[in-house]
Amino acid sequence: MNRIGALPTRMLATAGAILCCIAWMIALVSPVAAFTGWLAGFAFVSTLPIGGLCLFMMMQIIPGEWRDELGPVTKTGLLLLPLVLAASLPVLFGQHWIYEWARGASLEGIKAAYLSPIFFGMRTLIILAGACLLGWRLLVKRDRSLSLAIAGLIVFVMAQSLLAVDWLMSLDVDFHSSGFGLYILSSQMLAALAMLILLRLATGRRRHPGPLGALLMTAILLWAYLAFMQYFIIWSGNLIQGVVWFQERGKGPWAVVEGLMATLHLLPLFLLFLPPVRRSCAWLATLSITILIGKSLEYAWLTLPTLTGDIALAIFAYLISLLGLAFLGLAILSQAPMLLAKLQSPRTQEAAQ
Repeated sequence: MNRIGALPTRMLATAGAILCCIAWMIALVSPVAAFTGWLAGFAFVSTLPIGGLCLFMMMQIIPGEWRDELGPVTKTGLLLLPLVLAASLPVLFGQHWIYEWARGASLEGIKAAYLSPIFFGMRTLIILAGACLLGWRLLVKRDRSLSLAIAGLIVFVMAQSLLAVDWLMSLDVDFHSSGFGLYILSSQMLAALAMLILLRLATGRRRHPGPLGALLMTAILLWAYLAFMQYFIIWSGNLIQGVVWFQERGKGPWAVVEGLMATLHLLPLFLLFLPPVRRSCAWLATLSITILIGKSLEYAWLTLPTLTGDIALAIFAYLISLLGLAFLGLAILSQAPMLLAKLQSPRTQEAAQ
């Protein structure tokens, strides 16, 4: 029996809504901590549908056993795209408290035009609405999914880079890295893959963990390469603002977070080099959970060091918003078979013509 489908939908939805309300109520005490914490939680939870969308399009283009193993659960991940769109609204509402540029920081040239609250909101809503539409079309139009996936993947990578710049890189208006978008995309795909493997193992069906272990190892290598190359280029080129960005995240408690984050990624990588580990369902589940813990630290490390005060409150807001959105996501996933059946019904496919 599918363990996800057996979850209590109403209880999860109620708990998720209550936790999200608590996260928003923190704004009564500290709007900066509340909305920055929400941004971190929202960015982490969005990795499954956004990274899953990229993986699903790649599955349509690249055949193989991984498509049979992860295809069905990846479809369920796409059902969370509307949740990401809805969860972005508090970020748009609270951008004045999250981003320095939204509070009237002195900017010049194209940066001043690009980082404006209205333009920021329009980009976020258009890109996420487009992702929802793309995911819907991929689920409904199965006979034409190859051409749609090819075109969609090209547009998706560019649009995702804009979101990475808007949501995370613009937290420091002086920081710039041309590889930041690809680094965030690799992080989203790795987190999505770890979550999808857990969902796949929870189905209780016949499993082939070997290809999944190899795929997870490859995703970690890609993330590690892009993360290190960004760091290497900034330090070797003595790019001052980039150096300052890394220094802020490498001092005090954040240095410990940085070390834990690296350990929770690299330890699974080294273990996955061992064939018995790659072929073990128990090991794959354990390592996927380990990676997701590392990812939760990574998104806190990316987002929260920009705060100068109320760090403890921001961390609390992050954890509460993360749990709230995760419960809402599980409530949706528990209804995935029914939702997919409706989307792929002949009547829905005729309406999509």
